[in-house]
Amino acid sequence: MPTNPSSGTGLVAIDRQEQRSSWLGRRVFEGFGSDIWRTSECTWLDRRGKPVRGDLTVKVPSDSPSMVESKSLKLFLMGLAMSKFETKASVEAHICGSLSGVVGTDCDVELQTRTVGFTFDESFIEQSHRLDYIPLEMNQFAVSRETLAPRRSAHRVSGRYHTDSFRCLCPLSGQPDYATVVIDLTNAWLSAESLLAYLLSYRTHCGFHESTIERVFADIRAVCQPERLAVFASFARRGGIDIAVFRSTVNESAPNWRSPIS
Repeated sequence: MPTNPSSGTGLVAIDRQEQRSSWLGRRVFEGFGSDIWRTSECTWLDRRGKPVRGDLTVKVPSDSPSMVESKSLKLFLMGLAMSKFETKASVEAHICGSLSGVVGTDCDVELQTRTVGFTFDESFIEQSHRLDYIPLEMNQFAVSRETLAPRRSAHRVSGRYHTDSFRCLCPLSGQPDYATVVIDLTNAWLSAESLLAYLLSYRTHCGFHESTIERVFADIRAVCQPERLAVFASFARRGGIDIAVFRSTVNESAPNWRSPIS
């Protein structure tokens, strides 16, 4: 659970190892990835006191000792609104330094002020098969890797699959978190029907975005045994900020995409 706020920032750290021990049964995550926070509501005052607004992207490596609690991040960013900074670079440095001190490693922080809005690669989702068209009869929503089809009844497949109907619950507030979840795999034992049933079974699951997707990644990897696996989850925006969680068996950059539900 969250630890005490970092002195002077209000940012709250969540221990990754503690979360992994609870959901994965081990304290170490076997894979690569990052947590990507985005908001268009980052604002501050320039050196003359004039308000400035920017589109902010923050990337936290998945191997950081801690992750940041979302509400505290929102409040931290809101607290910049009446603060003066000499340059945009000084704003980035302040955010980076504050976050890095909380999560325990360097973060990548970028502010865009010359244009409005983010630019994304839409081909990423165009190359994906939407699972939501598959008819399913579901009578329970308990998360279990056993929901994934036994390997003997599945087929080796390669491809990208996604659902726009993923939902889990915030463990602190109980509020729903909606996401588009994309599964990209190579040469795996996979039944598309069972994959959809497994992803939809998270509907009443309480967990932080990051640890929830790591559990998805670990279960699919264990049961489907892909040569390569990547899981990308683009969560809907809450409080003006959204998060995308990316985990992969190889050290690669996260896709440059955000779900329309965000």
